[in-house]
Amino acid sequence: MDVVSVLSAPLFAAEDPEALAKLERPSLGVCLASDVVSGLATSLVVAPIVAIIDKSIISSSSGRSTLSNSLKDGAYTLFRHPLKFLGKRSFIAVYAIFAGTYTANNTVETLCINNNTSPITPKFLIGSSVNVTLCAWKDALYTKWYATVAPKPLPRVSYALFGMRDTMTVTTSFILPPLVSPLLQAEPFRVPKKTADTVCQFALPCLVQFASAPIHLLSLDLYNNPNSTRVQRMQGIRSKYWGCATLRVFRTLPGFGFGGVLNRHARVYLNDVFSPRLDGYGGVSVKKAI
Repeated sequence: MDVVSVLSAPLFAAEDPEALAKLERPSLGVCLASDVVSGLATSLVVAPIVAIIDKSIISSSSGRSTLSNSLKDGAYTLFRHPLKFLGKRSFIAVYAIFAGTYTANNTVETLCINNNTSPITPKFLIGSSVNVTLCAWKDALYTKWYATVAPKPLPRVSYALFGMRDTMTVTTSFILPPLVSPLLQAEPFRVPKKTADTVCQFALPCLVQFASAPIHLLSLDLYNNPNSTRVQRMQGIRSKYWGCATLRVFRTLPGFGFGGVLNRHARVYLNDVFSPRLDGYGGVSVKKAI
């Protein structure tokens, strides 16, 4: 295994500590610098489209705007007035989520690899905690910003549902790909490693959105329509399910599919850029392959 593969998260579960100890990689300072910069840069690429979709879903669920009108308004502002868009609170909130999630997962993985331990469990615990916390914070703000009712505290059950939804996404984005990919590479599928990695990175987070969409809609309905009956909630979720699920798939593609791939490639590229300038910093020298 070479430097590129070890820096391309996610790390496969089959890679044990003994194998990690034999890998050649840049110094800890180089890797951490690459982790932070790649996380911030990738977030700048993926956050705009996700912010537009998230605002559209919540505005549509509250009845403030139709799904199509909200999407058109967001796209118009992004392409005609990009600087204005980047200053919007809706974008800043989403950017904070991705910047925090990517940076946390990148740095945790680097620190684990540097200590020759598998990063799968630490990434799940820390990455999911960061992502779920930031997403719940963002969704609470969005729900209040784009609702048709007077701002009020978000019900605790809505926070819990948001957390459940985001845990499902984080699990399929950062934990399941390294576990499912080896299954695709084995008999009877025999999918090439690179293809299996990419398929898992894109497909798994998207597929889970069809299961988490009702959870998302229920959490919003509890805020917007606190007095609705169970039957009314089920009817509302059923009527908005396919539109919500489809848009959540499209928001997942840039955030955890394309964004995950871009983040990995950025880390590899930045290690090459930073190595001549930063190697030797961080107290850890380059480990040579045994």
